Amino acid sequence: MAFLMRKLALISFLLSTSFCAQALEKIQVRFATDANYYPFEFLTEDKKIAGFDIDIAMAICGEMNMSCSFEHHRFDGLLLTLPFGRYDAVIAALDITSERLEKVDFSDSYYKVPPVFVSKNPLQTAFSLSGKLIGVQANTSNQNYLIKLAPEDSYIVPYFSSKAALLALQREKIDAVFADFEVVNDFLSKQDGQQSPLVISRTESVFVEQFSKGYGIAVKKGNDDLRLRLNEGLKLIVENGTYKQIYDQYFPQK
Repeated sequence: MAFLMRKLALISFLLSTSFCAQALEKIQVRFATDANYYPFEFLTEDKKIAGFDIDIAMAICGEMNMSCSFEHHRFDGLLLTLPFGRYDAVIAALDITSERLEKVDFSDSYYKVPPVFVSKNPLQTAFSLSGKLIGVQANTSNQNYLIKLAPEDSYIVPYFSSKAALLALQREKIDAVFADFEVVNDFLSKQDGQQSPLVISRTESVFVEQFSKGYGIAVKKGNDDLRLRLNEGLKLIVENGTYKQIYDQYFPQK
């Protein structure tokens, strides 16, 4: 009972005081990420982890009196690191899905853009996926989405990364790729124009509404202290304009 009362008191304090950073005890937060998903997380030439997700996390940490570090980890094992305390949080372009919420808790969403299909020919009604080979990054929510909702006569082909799937599409080994828009957009912007053009077919916002709540930061189930700090930090950087500055840096409007 005493533990519960302390927890409720902490939550009440955090929600009623706007988390004055000076009033918060400084804590260390170890983030895990998969630095293989440009522009969200990647390794620079000097092997430092960078990207949109990393800058967002650092901005939140700065607002909430948290000292944060980041380490690379394989994507398919990221969430498994939280229950055992190897890391405190995971930020890796993770969709907030009902399946993942059974295992971990998430912060509020910091990014909401539906993924897209991309192919060499425009995809028509229902994306004309019947009988097609569809590439997707393995062990992701995008793959789970296709498993649940793609036509039964289509073939889902998992790849190590979305980039690998897009390269296979260029070589005509598959018919389409399902990937996050910004990843596809970055890939297309770096093409030299000699390859056959790839066409983007946008999915409806229903993807985010019914399948994913957007990207969130994962924490150990029940770690409300950290989750609430992350939420308040995100709120602050949105209000003070820091979020928009970071967003515009990585995703400039054409």
